[in-house]
Amino acid sequence: MKTYPFYCLFLVCIILSSCSKSDLDSTEQEQNTGHDADYNLLLSSGTTLKSVLLSANGDQIALNPDESPFVDTPIPDLIYKEGANISMYHIDGACSGKVVKYDFIHNTSNEIEVFADLGACALTALAIAHSTHKIYIAYGLEITSKDNSYFVRTIDLNGAEPTFVDLSIDKKPIDLVFSNDRLFILTFDEEITDENALSVMDTEANSLLTEIGLGYDAHKLIKNIDGNLIIVYDELHTLMNSESLAVQYVNYEAGKEPNFKGTDATHFSGEGSLYYARDPGSYSDYPLIPAVYDFGKNLSVLYAYENFLTENERNIKYMIETTTMVGYDPLNGYILVGYKKSDGSGKGGLLRIKPTPDPAVIDHLDLDGVPYEIIVK
Repeated sequence: MKTYPFYCLFLVCIILSSCSKSDLDSTEQEQNTGHDADYNLLLSSGTTLKSVLLSANGDQIALNPDESPFVDTPIPDLIYKEGANISMYHIDGACSGKVVKYDFIHNTSNEIEVFADLGACALTALAIAHSTHKIYIAYGLEITSKDNSYFVRTIDLNGAEPTFVDLSIDKKPIDLVFSNDRLFILTFDEEITDENALSVMDTEANSLLTEIGLGYDAHKLIKNIDGNLIIVYDELHTLMNSESLAVQYVNYEAGKEPNFKGTDATHFSGEGSLYYARDPGSYSDYPLIPAVYDFGKNLSVLYAYENFLTENERNIKYMIETTTMVGYDPLNGYILVGYKKSDGSGKGGLLRIKPTPDPAVIDHLDLDGVPYEIIVK
């Protein structure tokens, strides 16, 4: 059995060399347990996405026998989540697509067929986002084998029937985030410079306000709890005010990068910490482990399974192969960890973990599928 030093579970200071354990303890010890919470857990089963309802409090979690309003659907090609609202794009045949926007608080959904108007099969949807009453899809059209045109389609859901309008973009869009009545479009100049840029779109006027150069290797956009943008790079992130567009650069020490560039997670605590699955590097033998990054304190906490579960628990009791989802229950202060089982069954489980300074498993559920996303109500 490989052993791991316990310290790797706690602090990985990113910038502030004065980070201390007491800084983290004061935040985590404020958790207030014992509140009723409802979870809507999306599970992948083969190529299908399905839903189960769970009821929880500070002490236990159980399956809710009520029928979920979420209808089984193919695993989406693109997904965008904000709070309890999720938009999914599905390729629907060779020349069109379908978007479904789910509201898990009011248990409603909107389904819209898209792109049939173009009559073009050489179409690739690249990114999706939404606001309260609109859906945004970035896509490319192949003109020739070496020439592509790019657009952002705005679909307005306010009327009796959806309407849409396209906005031409001169670079390849790779990610979208909506905030402050603006759509932020991360682009890549594949023709000339190989650099990234940020196009800012006025969603009321459906026009571009400005374009900001970002240099090389910007991977994705994240919206934080204040509605501001986080532009993710390997060695740093840029915090951009979504109204003034003022920026702040946060560099990481080598070897202490939070490594959330590959995650689609949007789970934040009220203090602004991001909950996600990440490559643990040398800290664990598992491909992905749960992690928490505090943007305010510039520090990471890695939850290597080896540090709070015995070998028997990991391999026999829970049969953990890898982490597939990390969420957060703000009502009870628990980390929600979905994982795939190692027995080849195509099934998984959900762990609720008490965070540092004394991490421990609160409870566990075996599931008929692999956790994909969770909505906490």
